Parts: sequence; structure tokens; C-alpha cells
Amino acid sequence: IMTATAIETLETDIDTAKKMGAMALFGEKYGKVVRMVKMGDFSVELCGGTHVENTGKIGLFKIVSESSVAAGVRRIEAVTGANVMKFIDGKMALIADTAAALKAANANDIATKAQSVMVDIKAKEKEIEKLSGILANIKTESMLSGAKQVGSVMLVTAFLEDTTPDELRSMCDLVKSKGDNYVGVIAGVQKAKGTGNISVCCGKEAVAAGAHAGNLAREVAKLAGGSGGGKPDSAMAGAKDISALPEAVKKAEEILAGMLK
Repeated sequence: IMTATAIETLETDIDTAKKMGAMALFGEKYGKVVRMVKMGDFSVELCGGTHVENTGKIGLFKIVSESSVAAGVRRIEAVTGANVMKFIDGKMALIADTAAALKAANANDIATKAQSVMVDIKAKEKEIEKLSGILANIKTESMLSGAKQVGSVMLVTAFLEDTTPDELRSMCDLVKSKGDNYVGVIAGVQKAKGTGNISVCCGKEAVAAGAHAGNLAREVAKLAGGSGGGKPDSAMAGAKDISALPEAVKKAEEILAGMLK
């Protein structure tokens, strides 16, 4: 556009236009005479709607998006003329707001500041992960004190508020590490998301005695309108009715007892 390249138009037949490099749109039907538009060395099209004498007359033109609308069809959206100035003003305001949010003294520093913030976030995530592990250990030790003897295995059950699936898995791993005859059924909810999860684990001796983590997880989950399953030694399940989850966990003892040889 800025080169103000002259635009040449020529009316000719379709075959001559194609020989000159004109691009015909797929699926379009053309008559005996076509209008060919040439813009420098970068565009030779069959087009009836180009009316400027040179590209510079197009003026300000900014492509803002490009996407697929159908097979083989792309949509390009742009702003033109005075709207480009409004577009630039909007982006400048966004940059200024971003700089303020990042507490960057200069808008030119936002990339560096953003990288610094990401480094801090990653460091804090590692710290949170470490503290979560410690907390999970403490919670698990407390749960182990309430372990019940079911046949030849020891069953540990718990229902916890605001606990992620990863935290439930970590607790189950700690339960299983206490002994090969241990079975853990630990459920938790994330109220903000409205979701409930159940993690189940079985030690080697427990599995040999008939316990199956996948089946146990599935049956407990059913009582809370959920589903799931997994391997004999480890499984996860989801619960749709989180209000029913505490009672479902209490049924784990009865379900486990029915599995044991």
C-alpha cells in the first residue's frame, strides 16, 4: 500500500488472462470477457471491484484476524481509514493498562516485567507444591490413626474439603506406602468448581486378598452419581452429587468386605 503501486486493469478473454498469470477463484463462473487487475508483481486477479488507480489510495489498512470459515475458505478481517487510528489508540491504552498492572515504570519494559513475574509465579508454584506435599503427609498420618481392619486388610477412608485430584493421589500413595495390606479410599471436593473426586489404592497383599482399586472406586462413585475406575492397585473416579460423597465413602468398608476372599 505504501509504495503507491500503479494498478493496471485489462479486459480480455479468460484464457489470455490465465496465461498472463491471473488467478481465478475456485467455483466462480466467468463470461467470454473478464476484467483482469494487476498490482505490481504481487497480485494478478480476475476482479470486477477494484477501483483505485494505485495502491496508495487504499490508505490505512490493518489486518486484525485471519481464520477458517469452511474447508478451503479463509476469512480475513481488517480495520481501515480512521478506524485504524482508533485501533492503535485502543492497543496503546491496553499496553498502558498492562504496564500499570505489572507495575512497569515504562511501557517498553512490559515484556521484561512479564518474564520476571512468570519466574516468580513458577517459584511460588514449586513452594506451594512442596507445602501441599507436607500438608498431605500430615493429613494422611492423621487418617492412618483411624484405619479399620476389614478381613485381612487395613482400610483408610477420608472425605476432605477443597482438595485437588493430585492431592488425593498423593495421599493414597502415602497410605499404600504404609503397608502392602493397606487400602485407601480418599474423596475430596472442590466447591469452587462444584466437582468431587475419589482416589483409591490397594497394596500388593490387599490385591492378592481380592481388593481391586478400580472396582472399589467405581462402586463408591456410583453412590454419588459418578463413575470411574482403574487398575487393581490404583484408580480415580468422579462424583456428580458432591453432597452424597461423604456417605458414599462410608460405604467403602461394606463394598471392600464383599470383594475379599
